[in-house]
Amino acid sequence: MKTIFDDVDKRVELEEEKKGGSKYLPFTLWLVALVFLVGTWSVYRWVANHPAVEPPPPPISLEDVKQTSEVINRFNRFVQDDKWTDAEVMLSNAGRQRLQSQGKSLRESLLGERKDQKVLEAATTPSGEKTPDRVRQDCVYRFYDGQFIIVPLTLIIENEKIVVDSWVDETQKKEVESKK
Repeated sequence: MKTIFDDVDKRVELEEEKKGGSKYLPFTLWLVALVFLVGTWSVYRWVANHPAVEPPPPPISLEDVKQTSEVINRFNRFVQDDKWTDAEVMLSNAGRQRLQSQGKSLRESLLGERKDQKVLEAATTPSGEKTPDRVRQDCVYRFYDGQFIIVPLTLIIENEKIVVDSWVDETQKKEVESKK
């Protein structure tokens, strides 16, 4: 004979089967959690050890003081260290043609009468001027005997590079040409 307790037991067993779902569900959930943790740790290690992407260089501009100062300082370092071939590489095409037409080396043209002396110190002065297509900066070249000369360097942009175009004061050059 069937009792009420039998029906209750049957009902409980049926409900447990419905609730329990798959007997592999807890194992699957633990596996998913473990894979998530391992994946997160792997991504963290990759990001931590991967070098950052270099930002693109800033566009070439004569308005950027850092870029113009870097070019002038590099040119002055070459002059100071007697690396005239490296300094000539920094010249514009017009500057190289000017040297060829004069028949002089950069050292002779830049230092003038003091071409045989070594430059002790090459530095910039606070004077200079800027136009949209040119930057002029005066540089002081001091020699071992204590004497110095001031050379105005003019920078322009040529072939996507900042180069030294002139090392002669343009106003003096125009005055000399007008006197001839």
